[in-house]
Amino acid sequence: MYNLKNFLGNKHDRIASIIENEYKQMNTYINLIGSANYAFPSVLNALNTPFNLNPSEGSRGKRYFPQCNDIDELETIAEDILRSIFRCPDYYCNIEPYSGTQANQIVYQAILKPNDNVIVMSPDAGGHVSHYHYLKTFCNVFFYSITEDENIDLIQIEKLCRQHHPKLLIAGASSYPKSIHYSQIYNICQKYNTLLLADISHTAIYVATQNHESPFGYADFVTFTTHKTTRGIRGGIVMSKAQYKSNLEHAVFPVVQGAPKFNEILAKAVMLSELASIDIKKYVEDILKISNTFTTILMNKGIKLYTNGTDTHLIMVDLRKSQITGKNCEDLLFRQHILVNRNQLPNDNTPPNITSGIRIGILTLATINMLESEYTQIAELIADTINGKCIIDENLARDIIQSYRIIE
Repeated sequence: MYNLKNFLGNKHDRIASIIENEYKQMNTYINLIGSANYAFPSVLNALNTPFNLNPSEGSRGKRYFPQCNDIDELETIAEDILRSIFRCPDYYCNIEPYSGTQANQIVYQAILKPNDNVIVMSPDAGGHVSHYHYLKTFCNVFFYSITEDENIDLIQIEKLCRQHHPKLLIAGASSYPKSIHYSQIYNICQKYNTLLLADISHTAIYVATQNHESPFGYADFVTFTTHKTTRGIRGGIVMSKAQYKSNLEHAVFPVVQGAPKFNEILAKAVMLSELASIDIKKYVEDILKISNTFTTILMNKGIKLYTNGTDTHLIMVDLRKSQITGKNCEDLLFRQHILVNRNQLPNDNTPPNITSGIRIGILTLATINMLESEYTQIAELIADTINGKCIIDENLARDIIQSYRIIE
């Protein structure tokens, strides 16, 4: 997939050895970490252009340094593609955030004041750390969770809104694998004059293909990372209804960030151009087919899944009825050249560095067009490992991924 050269030559042996080891791991481990994916090769090429050398400050069309016309044009192109992909012609877009967390912080700085009330998804139900840790330093944060059948608890959300009249409600998750019904949450927000932020970091591609309900038209703000379903670099994007444009521009610069990273802006523009040129509906079909295969195999072998399935690339495995912890499972699979991450679950009594669950993500398998016979074997191996019914197999996953030559 990637043709990379030794750019260090014979210098800096210690750094070169680390790079070589990372390349080796990418060629010998199947990466099923929930947030992992492979960027378009053209995106990585864009990241390494001399655009990185240009210094600047300020917003598009209002830079404080000269020679920024090209980067302004790139932002315009990228934003036009964004509005087209998500069918939101009236939304303001900004592709400068360095990460998804900073995209969220930009929203917070744009609209929140000290002691404002904010409602977010509980971390053990699947909420993301960027939705509450920073906010707790200056706002009052209240958590909503899930119902007994593991759906988002809309009754609890309305109760919290009625009690606290929050300025902001955040709908989005890091390890909740079902689709989110933004229209229902929006209707609650409307009753209490609450702004709505939709963080679609794990679901952007499903929104773009209309497999999930779109937050656009409902959410006042939409944020997402660019390295997961959209196959870009590690970065962020923030969008909003038009009336918040000036608030967000000021929050991006000079409040949260300084100089924009021009090479990252170029890489994001290339990512969006790639997405606009491929059949993203087919890509999503492939993702969901693999997810469904994994969930079917795991559940048929008696393994409990959080939310009893998935609407995305994420599969949350509940190990509380198994004989191993999340950390044990992660380690056992690592020995078999499979990468997953331990993850806490609702009402999880184990420490966060141990956990009672694992999070599996299958984006990489769809990206490399792995054969069905191969990813079925991987799902079977994971299930047998969880159930304690296999001898450690160090060859199967390694041999499969090596044939795809991720790094050449």
